[in-house]
Amino acid sequence: MTKVYTGSVFEIRELTDQQRAEVRDELTWLETDLIRRRKRLAYWTMRKGQAETIPGLSEELRQSAFYFHARAEELVNSGERLRANLIAELQDQPEHLPAYHHAH
Repeated sequence: MTKVYTGSVFEIRELTDQQRAEVRDELTWLETDLIRRRKRLAYWTMRKGQAETIPGLSEELRQSAFYFHARAEELVNSGERLRANLIAELQDQPEHLPAYHHAH
């Protein structure tokens, strides 16, 4: 019978207690920063919608709204990727693994 690996696809290193605390602190900071980033994205989404619908708006304002909306989207996406990696790093530590990960 073959053993199927059901662990994480990320390269996860084993962390010490101090490193885990640092990762938890970074995750806490990142989650509060993601709230700020999402609010900024909502604002630029509104401005982009206005730029698409308001007639007579200067082309410079229109282009800047599109640029800042794309930049805000990029910041939210990068924060979400980092958050996913930090959560995977914390959850894939040995004491957090479910029983089926260990060979019996």
